[in-house]
Amino acid sequence: MSGPGYVGRTAGTVAASYSIVVPPGFVRVPGGMDAPDAAAFVAVQLGEQPDLGTEAMVDDWRLRFGSALASALAADANGRVLDSYLSAGPLPGTDIVCSIVVASLPVTRSEHADLDRLLLRRVATHGAAPIVLAGDPAVVWDDPAAEAPPQGSLAAPDEAADLTPLRRRTVLARVAGHDDRLLTLVLTIGSAQAGATASGESATETEPDADARARIVDALTDVFDAMLSTFRWRDAEGRLVIDRPLA
Repeated sequence: MSGPGYVGRTAGTVAASYSIVVPPGFVRVPGGMDAPDAAAFVAVQLGEQPDLGTEAMVDDWRLRFGSALASALAADANGRVLDSYLSAGPLPGTDIVCSIVVASLPVTRSEHADLDRLLLRRVATHGAAPIVLAGDPAVVWDDPAAEAPPQGSLAAPDEAADLTPLRRRTVLARVAGHDDRLLTLVLTIGSAQAGATASGESATETEPDADARARIVDALTDVFDAMLSTFRWRDAEGRLVIDRPLA
């Protein structure tokens, strides 16, 4: 590779942003947005311009996105989330939703803040597996399914459905050119319990059986792993950082 769109990985190369291939069926929400702006941003990607002031539209968004959008926003208490990628509602015929949150994790610089040692600690304490993400050391591990975290201030209980995690996979990686931060990518696959429908009937018709649900969860995890293989760093000028020599 050569040309103005690429830069070689050298001692002075510093990552300023990233690129990742996102498959169809996911929408992107940049970090730092509040709930109304995030909803509008998602609507543009879906080719819709909903009037979020109407009760009918709020109900529609509640059913289509469950609590995934609100949970992703509420989790960013310190404004560190770079992007969230959310499935555009439950997968057809199921109650399963998926989110991928990309965030920066600052590390206090000191003589004891060895980032490689921090990654190795995850191998020892979380059973993480070492991997390489865009040419930099990283680790990945799965957390056992647990109770969904409490809703934050952006997700009042009467505004979002419950989300029960089925699998959570976390990647923790070094950032090219930085020794004061790590990057996290967190995949959460969950069951959106929409509760009652507008007619008062229980919304359980679309729940898949246990085997089918397990296959769907495995497939979404494979999609996440495939996305990781497309992850690339970009420098401050937007050029892709590559390890291969530039021609």
